[in-house]
Amino acid sequence: MVFDIQLVHLGFPKALKREKKITRLKISPQNVEINSYDSYESNYLIICDHASNNIPSDFRNLGLDNNAISSHIAYDIGAKEVATHLSKILNCPLVMSDFSRLLIDPNRGVDDPTLVMKISDDKIIEGNKNICNFRENAEKNKRINNYYNAYHDKVSRLIKNKIGNEKYPAIISIHSFTPFWKNKKRNIDIGVLWDNDERLPNIFFKYFEENTPDLVIGDNEPYTGRLKNDSIYRHATINGLSNILIEIRQDLITKDDGQKRFAEILSKPLLSNKENPILFSKKLYPSLAK
Repeated sequence: MVFDIQLVHLGFPKALKREKKITRLKISPQNVEINSYDSYESNYLIICDHASNNIPSDFRNLGLDNNAISSHIAYDIGAKEVATHLSKILNCPLVMSDFSRLLIDPNRGVDDPTLVMKISDDKIIEGNKNICNFRENAEKNKRINNYYNAYHDKVSRLIKNKIGNEKYPAIISIHSFTPFWKNKKRNIDIGVLWDNDERLPNIFFKYFEENTPDLVIGDNEPYTGRLKNDSIYRHATINGLSNILIEIRQDLITKDDGQKRFAEILSKPLLSNKENPILFSKKLYPSLAK
């Protein structure tokens, strides 16, 4: 395993006489990107399952052209940047995939029929056509070991370290969704996805109602947050950790100003509740996922 480590320094007032460092680790070939603040002051943990459209050259873009690889079928446009800005504001660790969900989707259980997609938004994924999600397959297992497991193992280790220090992190998953689906316009600006643990969702719904009347907020829209064995289920739900999955419409976060704006919006209820013990305690909520 090869580590390419870059240090990114953030300027702080000179009176503090120190700089806050983010350690950025890119693990190759497993493709996990981690922004870890050295101090780990925050008990929030951000994950971004679909941060990248990277497909290693050996896969020859899975038979797709560059337009497809640059589109929403390959990754969640703008999600990585929003997650990165948010992690800086919260001073909390962030784990992001650095591989396309077309290669393998880390936000699915290994038994999910859409773990490796053969068709996405009516586009045939030629490089996946010989992979069967319903039985053992050497290529599928290779992708699970080299990409899927590396991502989830890193998230699990961060959570385990926190719990080992008698701290229970609250997990925020950042995603984005396409403005149109099947030629139908989606009018939601932000979707709040959740299962049965209302701790973080209630805080966000209250904040949005009181402070962002210009935004259309979806409650388990445009998708449901009740998906068995997805990332939140795997890392938060079964561990009794408070959690939320945020979906932002992609046309709102394609540019830097929009990405920073929505990171700031999402940070407000989190910062105002950073000492809220309800968020950072263990409580098991029976999942409603099917």
